[in-house]
Amino acid sequence: MRDKIFTEVDRISEELILHRRHLHQNPETGFETLETEAYIREFLLSEGIEVLDSTIGVLGVIRSGKEENFIALRADIDALELDERTQAEYSSKKKGKMHACGHDGHTAMLMGCAKVLQKYRKSLKYNVLLLFQPAEEGPNLGGARIMLMDLEALELLPKIKAVYALHLNCELNTGVFGLKYGSSMASTDEFSIDIIGKGGHPGEPQYNVDAISVASKFIEGIESFLAKNKDPLEPAVFSIGMIRGGSARNVVSEHCNLQGTIRCQSEETRQQLLDYMEKLLQGICFYSKARYELDLLHGLPVLHNDKKLMSFVEEEIDNCFGREAKHIYEKPRMGAEDFSYFAQKLPVAFIWVGARNEELGCIYNMHNPKFNIDEKALAYGSKLLSMLAMDSREL
Repeated sequence: MRDKIFTEVDRISEELILHRRHLHQNPETGFETLETEAYIREFLLSEGIEVLDSTIGVLGVIRSGKEENFIALRADIDALELDERTQAEYSSKKKGKMHACGHDGHTAMLMGCAKVLQKYRKSLKYNVLLLFQPAEEGPNLGGARIMLMDLEALELLPKIKAVYALHLNCELNTGVFGLKYGSSMASTDEFSIDIIGKGGHPGEPQYNVDAISVASKFIEGIESFLAKNKDPLEPAVFSIGMIRGGSARNVVSEHCNLQGTIRCQSEETRQQLLDYMEKLLQGICFYSKARYELDLLHGLPVLHNDKKLMSFVEEEIDNCFGREAKHIYEKPRMGAEDFSYFAQKLPVAFIWVGARNEELGCIYNMHNPKFNIDEKALAYGSKLLSMLAMDSREL
């Protein structure tokens, strides 16, 4: 079966590139992906693939005719708000919007996989659920949570045995797949802290409460906690990206605002850091006679890959592409992925697909205005997705 699938993917490889380039030229962001969804839906229907009703994105079904359970394959479809600087002939036609994270490629790979699996659907053990999801890049907490609600409403969630997702990157060369067991991507929490003091003349400090001074003590306290109290082997980042306070050099600031993000690789460290942040604010403001207002947005959870599923992926890569075609990451990334919501409810495997080609200039990291991929990577991704669905054992 592998030879048939690989031959079929190679046959439609140019079609994958055309899909990717069309999507690249017509990027849409967030939940505003109606044209992209229409393009995907039209493709699926043209291939005779069933399309389910959903509130967001596109849900496709390939029926094996053998049992009611599913293997799910997910591709994110949204772009970033960014001006493209690749100078590619297929550059974005929309100012301020660009596929700078590879989602155009993810969508094309899943479309190719869908075409192949539909052709060989009688050889499938499980039904295949195609998840084309918007808003992975946001806004707010992204589209995965809503797509999961759609799957629950359709009574499909209990029938899903595994979910696979691919993500292109230009760290790994084309033809190499990156795997990370356990925690793979970080949690994300965002905060805004208002410190409210008492303004006045700097020559009369006894009458004032300096909000900037209170804010600086908070920053120092957090840095001390990260250095002295947190497990040094547990990755965590507490980053303050903005500080706004003061109106004039000879006025004690009555107000100071701090905004930033917290990223962790375990829920235990995440909760410990969130708890300490509030206790530190309470203590500093108490003895400084200031007040604070904390606005905390609990973001994405940690993305954990299922060990059994990832072991199957590694075995499949070894068998289909050779041992040299895989790279095992030792460390997780501090970036985030709303695919983590799928991981909270289902066994998942999140797999990196190498698309680096120095001769073609495909060397820039994701979210860079010059990010571009070696399009030969698309066929590799479609082949792997197809084999993961075709070869799925008892799960």
